[in-house]
Amino acid sequence: NFSGFFQPVDNLPTLNMVKAGQAIPVKFSLNGDQGLNIFAAGYPGSQIIECDSTTVVDGIEETVTAGSSSLSYDPNTDSYTYVWKTNKAWANTCRQLVVKLNDGTDHQANFKFK
Repeated sequence: NFSGFFQPVDNLPTLNMVKAGQAIPVKFSLNGDQGLNIFAAGYPGSQIIECDSTTVVDGIEETVTAGSSSLSYDPNTDSYTYVWKTNKAWANTCRQLVVKLNDGTDHQANFKFK
C-alpha cells in the first residue's frame, strides 16, 4: 500500500523546482516495514520530460548532503526515504522520477532543474 510522496516532494502534476546536482529526500510509506529490497530491477530511474509552462512549480524546501543515492526506513514515521542524487548536467531540463516497486506498481514525481 503505497502512500506519498511526502514533503519536500510535491505530487503530480506539480513540478518540483530544484538545483541540479542536489540530493533530494524522496519520502513515502508502504504501510509498514517491507525491508530495503523494495525496488524493481533498474529503479528508481528518471527520464527527461517536457517543461510545461502551465504546470504549477514549487521549490524543494529540503535537500540533503550529496553522496550516492540510498534507501532507508524509519519505523517511527513508517516512512521510507530514498535519497535521489541528481546530476548537475540536468540544469535547465525537466525530468520525471519513476519509483517502480517489486509488486509492479510505479509512482512518479516531476522535477524542474535550475
